[in-house]
Amino acid sequence: MMGQRRFAPKLYYQLSLDRLVPADHLLRRIASAIDFSFVYPMARPYYSHTGQPSVDPAVLFKALLIGYLYGITSERRLMDEVQVNLAYRWFLCYDLDEDIPDHSVLSKARVRFGLEVFEGFFQRSIELCREAGLLCEGPVYVDSTLGRVAASMDSLVEIRDSVNPPYSVNEYVRRLYEENVVSPQEDSAREEEPCKLSDGEPDMAPDTGVPPRYRKGRPDGHRRKANSELVSRTDPEATVISRRGFDMHLAYKAHMAVAGKKGQVITAAVATTGAKADEHLLGEVLWHHRRLSHLPIRDIVADAKYGTMTNYLYLHQAGMKAFIPSRHHKRGPGGVWGRDHFQYLPDEDAYLCPAEKRMRRFTRRDSTRRIGYRVEKGACKSCSLRERCTPSGGERTISRFYDHELIEEAEERVASVLGRWLLHERQVRSEGAFALAKELHGLRRTRFKGRRKVQIQLWLTAAAMNIKRAAKALGPIPPAVAATRAAVPGCRFSDPGHSLILARATTASACSL
Repeated sequence: MMGQRRFAPKLYYQLSLDRLVPADHLLRRIASAIDFSFVYPMARPYYSHTGQPSVDPAVLFKALLIGYLYGITSERRLMDEVQVNLAYRWFLCYDLDEDIPDHSVLSKARVRFGLEVFEGFFQRSIELCREAGLLCEGPVYVDSTLGRVAASMDSLVEIRDSVNPPYSVNEYVRRLYEENVVSPQEDSAREEEPCKLSDGEPDMAPDTGVPPRYRKGRPDGHRRKANSELVSRTDPEATVISRRGFDMHLAYKAHMAVAGKKGQVITAAVATTGAKADEHLLGEVLWHHRRLSHLPIRDIVADAKYGTMTNYLYLHQAGMKAFIPSRHHKRGPGGVWGRDHFQYLPDEDAYLCPAEKRMRRFTRRDSTRRIGYRVEKGACKSCSLRERCTPSGGERTISRFYDHELIEEAEERVASVLGRWLLHERQVRSEGAFALAKELHGLRRTRFKGRRKVQIQLWLTAAAMNIKRAAKALGPIPPAVAATRAAVPGCRFSDPGHSLILARATTASACSL
């Protein structure tokens, strides 16, 4: 017999919100493992001692954490999800009959709280990972990624006067309003004049002051030229990025340091403009890593973007080992012999070319820390190997850094068994962290405008990822999972801190802030 469901809402219900949340839910494990009372000392200076009680600061950070955990990029949609999602309500400690705060509370809190509060929240997530046994001494993996800006290439305008800075969004709206104000006489004249369209006349785009080559996201100019001549009206701090295989777009850049057990803890996060070169951010990222994690740094693993002489010298002076491929390639362009075909004679401070001719030093040490070597004038003209050495017909020169042995040491480390393994781990750890941040936590695009707000987004994203890992390591095992493991003979697993947290969870409320 076919059944038919009939529903009649009851007037009274006897249920508990706690029973409606699944036992193995991620938010339940976070609530049982993490005490959010650390938020109050950080947020207290930003509240007045008088007036009506505000929304609990812990509720605000919990709501932001939900948005970044589940990749909800809109705060308006986030509070709509909290309204109907029972697990979100339970995590925020709002019962079924209580009203959810408005979404504007979150945006106002981001403006009210300073950068120190959000950085403190991120630092607390690192400490939770340490309590979970995930943070320990080991290699530090450094990498960066780009995040598209919520602004189109059509928002670019030329910087006509370098004295006047780019105006803000409010100023831009005000100017548009003033430019489009129509008098009553002009308005009546426009109504009387019919609109004429010519079939042969092409569709004219509005004059925004942007050259045609930069419109519709298909510019053909150079990135540096674009950033020096153009600025976005929507986000003046964003810069134009050009990558091989991609069209030019506005972007910010996120730099991260990943360390700890299996490299799963984000220990530093720095947001810069998209045009900022990676090689200049290595020292700053490592400084934040040491300051927030309180861990010594021994081995640094990064890709070739960080393999500059300046970074090698900095790491050497700081007592760190660099497992970074060098950007200074040995091979020459177009099949020409590179530096590896020339033998360096340290006793003479000279090079021996393939034709066994001495290449003497002809430049002194300068700001670039480079030294040039060349043969005697006219020696290359009669050489039989000139086509392989210098096809242009001129004299062949070799450049060498003043501390070139640091590059050679780094190349030897990279070529070793340990170096190859660490570089493989870098692809898994640092690039894997960025992949998760983009696919699951909304880092593919920036949510806000301005580098300060993008920095807050980066900290909250990294904090959500750290808290998620710490909660899985610290939180009590759900009954369903424990029963499954007990049913499987010989099941072995590691759950650091489980007994401690389980004892704490039995005495404290799971919904305690």
